[in-house]
Amino acid sequence: MFEWSDIRIFVAVASEGSTLAAARKLRLNQSTVSRRIQALEHALNLTLFERDTRGYSLTPQGSALLDVAGQMAAAAENVTLRASRLRRDLSGSIRISGAAVSMNAWGFPLIAKFRELHPEVGFDVDTSEKQVSLERGEADIALRAADEVVGDSLIARKLGVVPWGIFGSRDYLLRHGMPRAIDECTGHDFLFYAEPMASTVRQLEWLGQQIAPERIVQRVNSVSGMVGSLSASNALGPLPCLTGNDTSDLVCCFHDERLSNPLWIVASKESYAQPRVRVFMKFVADNMPKGLLWDPI
Repeated sequence: MFEWSDIRIFVAVASEGSTLAAARKLRLNQSTVSRRIQALEHALNLTLFERDTRGYSLTPQGSALLDVAGQMAAAAENVTLRASRLRRDLSGSIRISGAAVSMNAWGFPLIAKFRELHPEVGFDVDTSEKQVSLERGEADIALRAADEVVGDSLIARKLGVVPWGIFGSRDYLLRHGMPRAIDECTGHDFLFYAEPMASTVRQLEWLGQQIAPERIVQRVNSVSGMVGSLSASNALGPLPCLTGNDTSDLVCCFHDERLSNPLWIVASKESYAQPRVRVFMKFVADNMPKGLLWDPI
């Protein structure tokens, strides 16, 4: 099989009439050009040029191949130009939003891997708990934990399902026992989330319906707040498993399929029109680690 680059050399020698002139045009050594022409002829089992003191002239076989070889050389040049244009289009910054839990577990590691391949792309990251408006251009991409993505102008891909669990401190569970299902939680005090999180996150809304109101002794407005509160309190509370399991003094009592939420990567149509956003979203979907998620869809 011949080398694609040898076609370019063949076309140059045919055009210039000698390996010396072709070498100057291609900025190669003359010996390299001569050697590659010989290799091409050997690979094709054809004699492409007549050699004499006046230079190289095409044989009938070489002439018959010149037209298609020229088309191949032009196509290769187009590929080079297109690749160069794509590299320029990828350069720039991507604004990404995601809760600290999602960014620490997935976002930051994936950004680091992506930048090894595309160092020309930078990132501005927002890890606040609030949900930004992609439609209003507050970010280009969001890692969003939600039952569904609402918005006609949004493009979303489901990455997997994030499991949650009921956690308590080791000290609390030693003294009060460890429930293994939601119906074993009767008699336990709970920490819960404040509005609007408590009513807009489906799994938390379901859990709130299972807990007697008088058993909710404290409310917090963030996952990080729940971690700190559970470590210091005599109560149980819900956490994403990846967060709770990574906290040494907390123990997961159980998790329930109803305590889960899908994780999405989302962009507006305007942001998705940027090549770097499209490439990054595909990279995330293709490289999302599965160990901390349930089956992706």
